[in-house]
Amino acid sequence: MLRSGAGEPAWNLALDEALLLSSDARPVLRLYAWEPAGLSLGHFQPAAPFVDRAVQAGAQLVRRPTGGGAIHHDRELTFCFIATPGEDGYPSAVEDAYRAVHALLVDALAELGAEVRFRGGDAPLSVHPRAATLCFEDTTSFDLVDARGAKLVGSAQRRRDGRVLHHGSIPLETPSLTPSAASLAGLTGRSVSWDAAADAVQRVFAEGLCRGGMGADTPSAAERAVAAERQSALRVESEA
Repeated sequence: MLRSGAGEPAWNLALDEALLLSSDARPVLRLYAWEPAGLSLGHFQPAAPFVDRAVQAGAQLVRRPTGGGAIHHDRELTFCFIATPGEDGYPSAVEDAYRAVHALLVDALAELGAEVRFRGGDAPLSVHPRAATLCFEDTTSFDLVDARGAKLVGSAQRRRDGRVLHHGSIPLETPSLTPSAASLAGLTGRSVSWDAAADAVQRVFAEGLCRGGMGADTPSAAERAVAAERQSALRVESEA
């Protein structure tokens, strides 16, 4: 269980990628925040439509290893779960994995006083991977939304060499680039601390998806070395 706190945007995503590539086969949950704020692009998204938006928000532009729409990461709890599909309670099938993870988050958020539900209905299962969209302005069937239909939680997966990286974002307060999104503050009527949100998420993952125990509490030297190598490549400026 890695409770990393706030990190620089490219380092955050590089460490997630390093954990996916790690030789440690145990499931691991990593919880973190962003300092400074970041605007992360889905793996297949074009960068050009987001350059001005990143400047507007004072956010560093980076690229995630996972897909989906762009996310303005400011005051939020981000989770990264690394697992082997079909083991430790993490389902093998992609859609079942989304259901399982988000069902746990419904419980964690209820513990904090935030009532959410699956979007469901006629919403698509995924968004167009190359569209210039912001994640929290789009909803898929598996996203968690409030009573108004505003999105509070979305997530994305990346599968490689028999392992999965499952990313998700939970805004503590509504990001400036996606004012229509829900937030924990908005749903609860109070400020929810990062630690309180992290406690709730950690508990449900430990009970539901880490039945054999979690991995180490700190990244290994090898994982940090891989992250250091990948960090510059995830800054969008390096794509020019």
